[in-house]
Amino acid sequence: MKNGVNIDPGRRRFLKQLGLLALAATFWTACKQTARRWVVRFSGAPATLGHRLWVKDFPAVSREERVRFLIVGGGISGLTTAMALDKKGIQDFLLLDMDEQPGGNSRSGSNEHTAFPLGAHYLPIPNREDEALIQFLQMHGIVERLDDRGNPVYHERALCAAPQARLYIREKWQEGLIPQYGVSAENQAQIQAFFHKMGEFKARRGADGKYLFDIPLRKCSDDPSFRELDQLSMAEWMQRQGFSAPELLEHVRYCCLDDYGVGLERVSAWAGIHYFAARKSHQDNVLTWPEGNGYLANLLAGHLKGRGRTQHLAYEVIPGASEVAVKVFDAAKNESVLIKAEKVVLATPQYVNKHLLPKANAQPEAFHYAPWLVATLVLREMPAGSGIPLCWDNVIHGAKGLGYINAQHQSYALQHAKQVITYYCAFDGPDALALRRELYTHDEAHWQEFVLSDLRQAHPNIDEWLESMTIQRWGHGMISPVKGFLSSPALRAARESVHPRIILAHTDLAGMSLFEEAFHQGIFAADRCHDLH
Repeated sequence: MKNGVNIDPGRRRFLKQLGLLALAATFWTACKQTARRWVVRFSGAPATLGHRLWVKDFPAVSREERVRFLIVGGGISGLTTAMALDKKGIQDFLLLDMDEQPGGNSRSGSNEHTAFPLGAHYLPIPNREDEALIQFLQMHGIVERLDDRGNPVYHERALCAAPQARLYIREKWQEGLIPQYGVSAENQAQIQAFFHKMGEFKARRGADGKYLFDIPLRKCSDDPSFRELDQLSMAEWMQRQGFSAPELLEHVRYCCLDDYGVGLERVSAWAGIHYFAARKSHQDNVLTWPEGNGYLANLLAGHLKGRGRTQHLAYEVIPGASEVAVKVFDAAKNESVLIKAEKVVLATPQYVNKHLLPKANAQPEAFHYAPWLVATLVLREMPAGSGIPLCWDNVIHGAKGLGYINAQHQSYALQHAKQVITYYCAFDGPDALALRRELYTHDEAHWQEFVLSDLRQAHPNIDEWLESMTIQRWGHGMISPVKGFLSSPALRAARESVHPRIILAHTDLAGMSLFEEAFHQGIFAADRCHDLH
């Protein structure tokens, strides 16, 4: 008896069983939440190794080595320098990289289902005039041949297969990334007018006969309009041009974040237009692989032929009249080595160079590096939705992140046991340092919920599909061409030689973190090395 109410034994047993079921359900829910909390993990080498440059708590030098050319930094610029030296028949060089594998922000990972990118994941079709890059692609079979008109013919495995891209907008998937669904006639007219203007910029040349927008940037015209556009933000330029359609502004914001890590309010108008006008190919496609640009990084790394060392951090560069001495920490052996070289290529960003060189030209505070988060999700399934199938690139209109790519899109397999996607988010804001600290302060559970909450907009059931998540954090993901930077004295000063035997080669010297820019920085550095003879 309870509260004066009699309960028969049968009913008592029923209520007891009901209570046990409720308890079991609560326990199961808690288990699921706990499992989800631990399904995520961070990948990559710990940032603390690079941060030791700040304090330089390294052991004393225990031995010395000599090499003709030393390359510091194993991103695309450094790897291309090594490849170009190898092609010139120069064998006496050594490349050092701080991370566990070279490639910089083009590194890749893999699991039992597929390879996947950890950063940069595609290369737009190069301009026909970019002979050095096309020769590299031809050397490795990505370009099969040149046709009768001299246009590259690309291997079909390298070209992004259909369907290429879709956009989730107004609770519906549409084909292509330019907003169409639910866009008014007036706003559609604005979108068409914008792309017509970009077409005009694509063909525009300066008084010197050079394209106003080209790749690499050193090929661009010195037309006065360059500085004028660089002094405006993309948002200011679009406002002056009368482009106000929300769908257009969001699309251009997405594009600028994708290439530069900053949005309309901060990116230079010249850089914003460059995104649409610099590439001249009539072939509307990109080159991509399951591992993204890690495929290209691995091809470049093949030219090292045993002359590359990972987990090696250069921490002091001492220039001399006849040689350059570099103090290097070998993290695996916990020892410091002094390496002497005739010339040193610093394929390292300026925020690193300020700790390496006794006197650097760069003003690091003028360089804005965007933090990024890249998450690889393994899912039990991935429904297409709205009749538009899963594409290579899948973007959610107005989301925090830049959507996700299908890492298995280029696979010839008809079915996959699991679905692997890679999600991207650039953190845009005026205080990159604060964003960087936030990126490294929050734990795995925080970033798991961040990623999932963004993806739930298009996939409400994604929590039920998730099996694992691997997160790559890029504190200094890419150099961002913010308003006024490309024409700034700070950038010009950073490009000037700090010493006859020290060559600087990094994409932040171009002001844009593009594969093509990194590639040509490496070609230029190798030529400078060869000039020594």
